[in-house]
Amino acid sequence: MGTRHDLRRQERQPCEHNVTLIWRDARGDHKFANARAIDISESGMRLQMPEAPPVHTYVTLRATKLGLLGNASIRYCLRIAASKYAVGAEFTAGMRWTPQKQAAG
Repeated sequence: MGTRHDLRRQERQPCEHNVTLIWRDARGDHKFANARAIDISESGMRLQMPEAPPVHTYVTLRATKLGLLGNASIRYCLRIAASKYAVGAEFTAGMRWTPQKQAAG
């Protein structure tokens, strides 16, 4: 039985890939950040970032090696170190991630 802390709809898989995020701040200015994906599921990913995007902000994200280019909503943002944040992003607008099949060997 799963723990109360694991309420996700899909299983997350660990990953370490670069992700670029773009969003607008409260003044409407574009913000850019390079993040690192920590884990991923079909409907979202956990990122480690150097700054904190506001919760409920819509971002455009690009993760070339994961085959992702699209929009996501920031679901949570927690400070984990002096200049590091753990950020949960839920994919929107129909974007989904599909794990690549491993070749049988």
